[in-house]
Amino acid sequence: MKYSIALSLRLFVLFVIIGIWIYYLFYTKGTIRSPLEISIPEAKGRRFGLVLDVRTPEQRSSLGYYPNSVPISLEKLHTEVPLDISNKKAWILVYSNGDEKAQFAAEQLFQQGYPNVRYIRGSYLQLMPGSQ
Repeated sequence: MKYSIALSLRLFVLFVIIGIWIYYLFYTKGTIRSPLEISIPEAKGRRFGLVLDVRTPEQRSSLGYYPNSVPISLEKLHTEVPLDISNKKAWILVYSNGDEKAQFAAEQLFQQGYPNVRYIRGSYLQLMPGSQ
């Protein structure tokens, strides 16, 4: 009798641990915020020396763009960004369509020595004056 209670307790604990692991694996994916991600209110409150649009030219022309943003492809980050901004300590904002391209670009720029690069996860429209 003692052994069946101990075994039941161990199985219960094992199932709880497995359940927590499954929850973490499937339901928290993508919720851990990157240190380079900036919230919309934070971005609205900061002045950026350069705003980069890493969407495709088709997306930029059909969906519009943030005023004075610079379109750049991910392939040209290494060669064109250093020409646009010589001060590596300047604040840079990167955006796309809410996909991973902005995060990827920000991480690449950070690795190139731009410590103040940030990206937004959502649309640039949220940055526009009067948006909520």
